[in-house]
Amino acid sequence: MEEYYLYTFESTHGAISTEKLMKPLNCTVMPVPRAISTSCGISVRIQPDKFRESREIFEKESDLSPDEYTVYLIHSDKKAGIFDYEEVEL
Repeated sequence: MEEYYLYTFESTHGAISTEKLMKPLNCTVMPVPRAISTSCGISVRIQPDKFRESREIFEKESDLSPDEYTVYLIHSDKKAGIFDYEEVEL
């Protein structure tokens, strides 16, 4: 089972600016999974061991308001056909 955090955005600007902030954490830009609905369609993936650091960077340096993004914890196993997610309270 794979686990990761996913930042999703209401705008492409939010996704691109967050990707720039998170680059030192080896983030991955990816499409938003179909099960999660969002306006932008682009998300930033962070590994669990980097999540706390990503939150610190995001809170200090991002210009996005809380209504412009959502963070999810993802549990996924493609071979078993499992995809589960929960919104992270910030």
